[in-house]
Amino acid sequence: MKLNRSILFIILLTPFIYVQSSFAGPPYYLLDSATADYNIGNYTGAAGFYNKFLNSGYVSADVYYNLGNCYYRTNDLANSILNYERAKKLSPTDADVQFNLQLANLKTTDKIQNEPQLFLGTWWNSFVNLATERGWAYMTILLFTSALLLLLLYLFSSGVRLRQAGFWGAIFVFSFSAGSFILAREQYRTLTTHDTAIIMSPNVTVKGSPTDSGTALFLIHAGTKVTIVKTEGTWTEVKLANGNQGWLITTDIKTI
Repeated sequence: MKLNRSILFIILLTPFIYVQSSFAGPPYYLLDSATADYNIGNYTGAAGFYNKFLNSGYVSADVYYNLGNCYYRTNDLANSILNYERAKKLSPTDADVQFNLQLANLKTTDKIQNEPQLFLGTWWNSFVNLATERGWAYMTILLFTSALLLLLLYLFSSGVRLRQAGFWGAIFVFSFSAGSFILAREQYRTLTTHDTAIIMSPNVTVKGSPTDSGTALFLIHAGTKVTIVKTEGTWTEVKLANGNQGWLITTDIKTI
């Protein structure tokens, strides 16, 4: 009878064990192991632990940054730039990420100049990157809450001036809240859209059509950043920062 009770207890407890394990935190022991390997100069080992952490389903700008440093130390520029770019995508204002990315790009073979961009486009991108998607979202909530409080001031205040201040203040602050929401949505779109990639193969011949017999247009090398235009089968059409465009094998790139 005791045995049956024990079995019954285990059966009843199993769902709770499963629920608890499903809410287990990130495997920080992998990060500890990565740090230990990095400190003794085992950059390949550290990279392995960082990749295991990321493959477990957790995303972190710091981990991508550290992983980029590991690859940079082992002269793997393509993977270094890829992970710096992924870190920048999550934390666009991080000065260390930007500096190391620029440093890695200086070592690439291709030195591609960006197409001329309108001032408004440059200004807009800089403004959007003043905060992360989460930062803009918090700002939206804060401004929206403030607008509601001002609206309550308008509804329940007895003084004319207070009612006017509450009314126009609510409209003003709500407008900024809507703008902050647009910026948060733009950053979210950037995070969830994978339309840029890094060339991973040492040398890639970009062709005029998605076939092996297509006309060779130009040659690009590992570490070059491209924009994905479209994909057909095993081929992907890409565009460079200078406007040059063509087709390459999809396995030659990794999306950011």
